[in-house]
Amino acid sequence: MSLSMTAVRRMFGLAGGLGALAWWRSGSMLTGMLVAVAGCAVTALVWALTDTSVLDGALDTRPGTLVGHVIALLSGVLLTMWMAGPLGFPAVESALTVVGFGGMTYATYLWMEPNRRD
Repeated sequence: MSLSMTAVRRMFGLAGGLGALAWWRSGSMLTGMLVAVAGCAVTALVWALTDTSVLDGALDTRPGTLVGHVIALLSGVLLTMWMAGPLGFPAVESALTVVGFGGMTYATYLWMEPNRRD
């Protein structure tokens, strides 16, 4: 079950319209851009969650491989915590940053790299 392109276009248009409305109401272009970016992010998330055909062949979710993915992400978090601690960076924000950035980088690699299931 996937969204039609017409629905996706309307959702992106609504995000842009809400951004323009927020800019007009607040008088701040930054507020309008933040609202538009948030609307586009929600649209992209809804679109990605409704179209799972991309993930079907990309992510290898066998138990052993899935554990390997989780271990790779956790080792990235631990490495970041170890490196960010002495520099005085906030621990929670550093961990969230590495989970977000590292997780999306890792997921992008997995989606682009063909998997062999032997």
